[in-house]
Amino acid sequence: MIDMIGVSIPFLDEHTVSNNHGSILKNIEMLCSELGMTLVGEVFWENGQRKVQRLRHNFESLPSSFASLAYKVIDGTDLKKIPYVRISGCPAKLLQGHNVYGSANASLCSFAIFEAFSLAFPELSKALDWYHASIDYLDVTYTARVENEVVAQQLIDTLRNLNYGQTRVTTENKSFKSTIYWNKGSDHKELKCYLKLPELEHQIKYLTNKWVKEKHDHLAFQLNKITSPEIRQAAIGALRFEARLHSRWLHANGVTCTFAYLTDPEKQPDFPSLWSKAFNDIFKTFAGAKMNAHDKTEVLHQLRAVHHRVTPKGNITYSKAESLYDLYTAITKDGFKKTKERICERSRATWKRKIDDLMAAGLSLAQLMQFTGDDSNVIPLIRLINVDFAKQLPADFIEPLPLSRQNLAQPLRLIA
Repeated sequence: MIDMIGVSIPFLDEHTVSNNHGSILKNIEMLCSELGMTLVGEVFWENGQRKVQRLRHNFESLPSSFASLAYKVIDGTDLKKIPYVRISGCPAKLLQGHNVYGSANASLCSFAIFEAFSLAFPELSKALDWYHASIDYLDVTYTARVENEVVAQQLIDTLRNLNYGQTRVTTENKSFKSTIYWNKGSDHKELKCYLKLPELEHQIKYLTNKWVKEKHDHLAFQLNKITSPEIRQAAIGALRFEARLHSRWLHANGVTCTFAYLTDPEKQPDFPSLWSKAFNDIFKTFAGAKMNAHDKTEVLHQLRAVHHRVTPKGNITYSKAESLYDLYTAITKDGFKKTKERICERSRATWKRKIDDLMAAGLSLAQLMQFTGDDSNVIPLIRLINVDFAKQLPADFIEPLPLSRQNLAQPLRLIA
């Protein structure tokens, strides 16, 4: 799917005037009349009425949860030396209210960005040279599906520790438990792998808190979309691989980065091939990598239910349960026999006490003794991570209509 598009659109020559450095706008008042003095902002719709507000994020680093259409007016003050407008948005959220899955139709997605801006700012749009608009970047995302969230998180943890040669893991990764970045900040390509369900749950929590304070209809619309059972089900076990392909990388790989090219239905880029090429260094690493895919979540829940205590201050502590869980993890990894030998070297009584505690939580001795320490539960990553391009969308998925054909009277068709 196309997850985000960034576009730069110059002003028509008739609206600019030359100076010593390039050109600037003739009539800044024309801008202010529609933008309300907000030259860096976002737009959404409330009961069919356009709402404009200042952008609460850095335009250059919009979060993946961003749902509005962002814009930034530049009056010939950067290296381009001409006045132009930058716009950025998520086509799936603009068209259907969520991006758990979505279209990879370049024409449909590009027109969603164009129409969202044109419907919001009709007079300003007429002053822009859309024929010479250029693509700044495309976020191309495909999903691998795994058994459950536990295995998905284990995959993220494993990917974070692999050696990728020339492709560097961004050092800030450790602060994002369910996300890993490669080459973040590059002006060629930026890669990202993340779990969709935690992102969805974070967005639900954020919008719910915002709804309590503001009571806007567009917030209710968003919540209605992303809290539906089918959307949540689609997010469970979804491991997303997202490639932000900047214009320099796209040009180098044969893609014409003009808006006219991208909106032409006859000239659609081969997104699966581009995405595969962008992730090639990462996926080559998978060939020799392995991961223990044993799901221990239920065991931890059992241990916490049985082995907890209340402190004098009334807090619940699970320190004993956590210690027993560490023992159980060691048994599953090294085997029952080797773990027993190691602990019994220090104290046979300690081993017996800990095994009794594990059995008190519902684990049988037979269950524990089945772990031999071999590689029967160690699976190559290449088998676990399978991106099936033919199964990225639900069987009943229908391409959304272009924004101009959707009913803007319904709140928040231009935001999700």
